[in-house]
Amino acid sequence: MSDTLTLKHRNAIHKLLRERGDKVALNATWQQIHRELEVGEIRDNARSLHFESRELDALRQLAKKHWGFDLLAEATPAGNRAQVAAVAIDEKIARQRPDDAFVLVKGRLPSPLPVLNSELSLRVPLASLDLESIGQIVLVENLDSFDDWHTYPAPAELADSLVLYRGHGGLARGARRLLAALPETVRVTVFPDWDPAGLFIAQTLPCADVLLAPELDEALLALGSRKHFDRQHLAARHLDSAGLGGWQGVWEAMKAHRVSLKQQHMLALGTVLRQVPRR
Repeated sequence: MSDTLTLKHRNAIHKLLRERGDKVALNATWQQIHRELEVGEIRDNARSLHFESRELDALRQLAKKHWGFDLLAEATPAGNRAQVAAVAIDEKIARQRPDDAFVLVKGRLPSPLPVLNSELSLRVPLASLDLESIGQIVLVENLDSFDDWHTYPAPAELADSLVLYRGHGGLARGARRLLAALPETVRVTVFPDWDPAGLFIAQTLPCADVLLAPELDEALLALGSRKHFDRQHLAARHLDSAGLGGWQGVWEAMKAHRVSLKQQHMLALGTVLRQVPRR
């Protein structure tokens, strides 16, 4: 990375990350950032630069690598919003976000949490989960697929799993904290989109034992998006140099077909899901 990014570029990235925005005007500052970091999608006749949540995460990491510190956390008071409100005008700069200590779960909840109908879920404080009572976890990338988990043709042995929403922002951090704290005996299955970004999510989790992947056929592949696959070049670059173990074959198949298959396509077609062990 070159030295052409200056203080004004750092401040622009910091503002976007702090405000948790999803687009910026494509002015000269952001044109330079986009040329250097290759994050975001140019839209609106080249008038704006749009970011998905995973692209904001990538932008944050690239900026940290460039400037040597986390732009989102630097010089930010510790604590949650209520605590930061005692010393700052803008309580939303708090490092601890409202969802940081929570997870969204359904399925087989550990005792003493209640038994839920398959269509229901709970937003649960991490501190209330008895980790020793969890047998296995299925982590689902997308919220609507998390909601519809009970209708997917998943392997029968996953029926008694605690189902965890991967989420974005605070919920994603809560999910990562939960996975990092699990006993080693807990088996974690990850169900993402079948594309570079989905495999990147699985590969970079604190722990993941099994990937849930679709049985490919012509009908499913016909619904895949080459455009979405190509947009995920940063994830693809990472996967090419990552240690994928038993998932290497999945990555080779993705590169061969060069399409992004969404979880929703798998559900719509009743696609059979298979377990791919990481080791």
